[in-house]
Amino acid sequence: MEENKYKQIIESLKQSAKIELEYSKLTLAEKLSILLSRGIIVLMFIIFAACALFLLEWGLTHWLVQLTGHLWVGVLVSLAILVVLLLVLYGYRKQLVINPVTRFVTKLMLNPED
Repeated sequence: MEENKYKQIIESLKQSAKIELEYSKLTLAEKLSILLSRGIIVLMFIIFAACALFLLEWGLTHWLVQLTGHLWVGVLVSLAILVVLLLVLYGYRKQLVINPVTRFVTKLMLNPED
């Protein structure tokens, strides 16, 4: 009879471990889907923003060519604006990229379950 209780306890523990493992798999799948979908949305936003920036710079270059009469002046001014924008983004990369991504992933992975 004593041995039967131990077998029941062991079976109960095995069942509990299986359920915990299944729950962990489902939680991981949910969090990975959220992370992947957010990544795809961000990638699409970056692509559209790059296209918009390209068209904006192209329009600015043409406007500067009409204003100055020289193609090279328009291109150089547009290039200078892009370089300044790139330097600003690089300077604020921690505030603009690293901190939000870290905050999102931390909140996603360490969020207490409902």
